[in-house]
Amino acid sequence: MSKELQMFCHQCEMSMDNGCGSKGQPMGTCGKDATLARLQDTMVFGLKGLSAYRHHAAELGADTNNVDRVMTDTLYFTLTNSNFNFNEHIKQLLAVGSAGVECMNLLSEAHTAKFGVPTPVKVSQNKVEGKAILVSGHNLRALELLLKQTDGKGINIYTHSEMLPAHGYPELRKYSHLKGNVGKAWFDQTKLFNEFKGAILMTTNCIVPLRSNCTYQERLFGYQIAGTNGIAQIENDDFAPLIECALACGDVSGFDSDDTLVTGAHYKTILGLAPQILDAINTGKIRRFFVIAGCDAPGKGREYYRELAQNLPSDCVILTSSCGKFRFNDIDFGLVPGTQVPRYLDLGQCNDSNGAVKIAIALSEATGIAINDLPISIVLMWMEQKAVIILLALFSLGVKNINIGPSVPQFFNEAIVNFLVENFNLRLISGDAKADMKFFLGEGEDPNKIKA
Repeated sequence: MSKELQMFCHQCEMSMDNGCGSKGQPMGTCGKDATLARLQDTMVFGLKGLSAYRHHAAELGADTNNVDRVMTDTLYFTLTNSNFNFNEHIKQLLAVGSAGVECMNLLSEAHTAKFGVPTPVKVSQNKVEGKAILVSGHNLRALELLLKQTDGKGINIYTHSEMLPAHGYPELRKYSHLKGNVGKAWFDQTKLFNEFKGAILMTTNCIVPLRSNCTYQERLFGYQIAGTNGIAQIENDDFAPLIECALACGDVSGFDSDDTLVTGAHYKTILGLAPQILDAINTGKIRRFFVIAGCDAPGKGREYYRELAQNLPSDCVILTSSCGKFRFNDIDFGLVPGTQVPRYLDLGQCNDSNGAVKIAIALSEATGIAINDLPISIVLMWMEQKAVIILLALFSLGVKNINIGPSVPQFFNEAIVNFLVENFNLRLISGDAKADMKFFLGEGEDPNKIKA
């Protein structure tokens, strides 16, 4: 018998020694096979991503009752001996995806109601002056509270990673001490936080545990769920300890770049460009849209996304969100020739991924072309559970022809992959960005077929 781990489950007393599947068994004591076990894992991972968006939406007063119902029903579904039917598992996964769509829409509406509709803005990058606090994560409410509590105290506020899109919101941008952005994706923080000698606030789960070479332990503060051993936590939304730390740190130096980044292309703003975009499509000035987005991670293979974006023809428009954009958002893509339409549109955080769907729906309605037949290529990177709920959300909407990478999630097996290929035409990126680009543009053959 093969000792390869096909499944693993130890959630009940009937589990085999060391867990069902630990010795290569394809089926648990209860009768749950490897495919169903992995589908249930996918449900749980999707719920984890969904819970993050639900938390932010509820915090801003959104009605999440239906989302909550799906979350509890799905957890019940994964209970021992609840269900052994493949099709019912797929149905429940799509229900999770639908809840993801609803929750992202709720959060988007809550954000724009509270902070205004974002508009494009140019933001300084890696330029810091005076006493400073660096804010990372996704929690816009936390950022607003901090801006209010630091107003008039001689402290400048800077964003990091997924907090970059905050600069696009009018009600946040009105604070003159919200200055600019520092750093790139979440995983640069050990080096960056060592160099940034001010106070630092982590507002969501994108935190790296302290390492032996970290010099910022006393300057790093956690907020709500975000934290790690050895750092202080903000309690009851009172940022006084963080503020005191920033004042004690003195002026931050060593960040003198003249670079800039662009953000703030919320879908509600982009839909205002609909007449120009439709005219550009009809006149052949825009050939194709590329949704290049997702959760970034360190390691090999992800330079692919920069190479793809950098080599796209000038008649192609990039829609992006999430921290994956830091792979290429330092590039000046300019305008589509002969138009005033920007070639690079940063829709916002990972929870703003619904914006690409809103734009696709609007294009479909205006052109009469089905969504899956529109000139749109979706190329996603995945890292963690928020990417899982986004992928499930797209599946629940019937979106097909999605390209993911740089690897297939390990919690998928061959049976699941084959189902997704057959029903959604899911595809793994080839690793050759230029060859894939030709395929996407209809100028070459598919250089790769997805493999489990």
